[in-house]
Amino acid sequence: MPDNFNFEAAPFDTLSEYERNLLRSALSVGYYVPGETLIEPGSTTLALYIVLKGVVEERGKDDQLFAHYGPDDLFDVRGLFAGQTRHAYRAVEESIVYELNAKMFHELCERNAPFASYFQASLAAKRQLARRDGQNLAEFILTRIAREHLLPAVEVSADLSLGEAARTQLEVGADALLVRLEGGFEGLGIVTRTDLMAAHFQRRLSDDTPVGTLAHQPLAVVELGDFLFDAMILMTRQRIERVVVRQGSQPVGLLHLTQVLSLFSTHSHVLALRIARAETLDELQRAAETLDTLIATLEGNGIRLRFIMQLVSALNEQLLARVFEQSVPAAFRSRCCLVVMGSEGRGEQLLKTDQDNALIHADDISSEDALTWMAHFNEALKGFGYPQCPGGVMASNALWCKSVSEWRHELQTAAQEGRPEQLLRLSILMDAYPVAGNEHWFSSIQAQLSTWSDQGERWLSDMALAALQFDTPLTLFGGLKTSGERLDIKRGGLFPIVHGARILALRKGLMVRGTLARLQVLGKHGVLDQHMADNLAETFELFVQLRLSQQLAGDRSGLRQGLDVSRLSRAERDLLRFSLHVVKKFKQTLGRQFHLDTR
Repeated sequence: MPDNFNFEAAPFDTLSEYERNLLRSALSVGYYVPGETLIEPGSTTLALYIVLKGVVEERGKDDQLFAHYGPDDLFDVRGLFAGQTRHAYRAVEESIVYELNAKMFHELCERNAPFASYFQASLAAKRQLARRDGQNLAEFILTRIAREHLLPAVEVSADLSLGEAARTQLEVGADALLVRLEGGFEGLGIVTRTDLMAAHFQRRLSDDTPVGTLAHQPLAVVELGDFLFDAMILMTRQRIERVVVRQGSQPVGLLHLTQVLSLFSTHSHVLALRIARAETLDELQRAAETLDTLIATLEGNGIRLRFIMQLVSALNEQLLARVFEQSVPAAFRSRCCLVVMGSEGRGEQLLKTDQDNALIHADDISSEDALTWMAHFNEALKGFGYPQCPGGVMASNALWCKSVSEWRHELQTAAQEGRPEQLLRLSILMDAYPVAGNEHWFSSIQAQLSTWSDQGERWLSDMALAALQFDTPLTLFGGLKTSGERLDIKRGGLFPIVHGARILALRKGLMVRGTLARLQVLGKHGVLDQHMADNLAETFELFVQLRLSQQLAGDRSGLRQGLDVSRLSRAERDLLRFSLHVVKKFKQTLGRQFHLDTR
């Protein structure tokens, strides 16, 4: 009975002490010399095998090699559930293998649902089992808004006097009042305690003044049952301290920032306030310097990547908007729109990466003026720690600082000519997202992008081909392909998903932001099989998670590419290998959809 079995590795870390003792009692150790067969094809599967030392290979029909299994790897799970082994398993070198008999394996699966899920469930469930740290904070992030979190939603008529409104607030203990201006939910406005104090002490309004004159619209709204985290992101993005919670078409209460912050201690909203109140670039820089600390806190507490990305995206947008205000004269801010692209545009940036931005301005603004403003903007961001883009994809470059007519002409020309440099710029522009200025100027460009494939369909296969240009880092034997100990996850894993989803969305005219959102709508519209879309989303998150974890533990500049596979746990290596096979299948799907296999 082995005493040194690793119960810290998933899924064995889900077992209770009693279940661990059961496993120990049923565990044996096998020793195999090179060339010796562990399992014959077609035989009854007798055990779950866990490699302690050595290498075991899996071979199918015609002696085709499927995979190699090394220390901590598991096999033959498929045979355990099917009852029969399909392939042959042989020792490549001297190997020591733990063998958990099939009867006990199935008993543990029946006793322990998480243990069974690891072997039977989707990639999403497997990743959930691998995330075990920071459960208290993670549970808050995934907490749904409930009635016990809410302050009362008191509705009053628009003609109620300010004096009566103040007395009503005091009587019911309300932080704000909902004011009925017109019919329906959309006809509600809001007046806060601060509004009433300002009206009385600063504006010297009479107590008889109708409260409707102070009401703000439209309301910032979340649904009962939404995540608390969603409410916090909305407050952060709109720089407000409360949101209205509704159920269907009825308001059921108000959620205040203090209630959220009392449960959530990463101070993200405090950082948002520092950005909002910064008067100089130096103050903005000091606020930006704390962003990495916030990311490290969230990641270290086990918060899911898509939530972290949403929050960081909201904070980055506020930071860039404030730098824009410092760089562009007030009289011209409504005459142009700053957009970000790349991971920032997709809402996927975490640690600071290369700048990717552009300016769309009115036709009557001179190019010289616009370039001068953007040179100041890009230089300020460089001082904040955002490196300048080596490829020059920045608004201070004339190629990325144009009037709205010039941008429209470029899109039209790209549809007609399809030159490689035009298609590259188009794919970059697909990720554009407005963060400052007047969104009107961006909307017209986005509308043209949504119909671009009507004229540019013949160039889409050329654009899609880029997703296949980098090899998937898997060996012929199904193992992880590394250079030294490092695996190029950006080129071999992330880029095919990001670019493939982007081009599929462009072909369908789906103007949604971000890779995860694109995968969701591609699955919904049947462009991708729903199972594949879900697995790609989980794969994308896993790749970003693994890369971020290693960056936070070492070089945060992002200049050192690749994952250090030697630092991954066995469970992480299993997930990584599975996920790279998902990418490989997705690339095959792209090849079929765009007929790339004939090129």
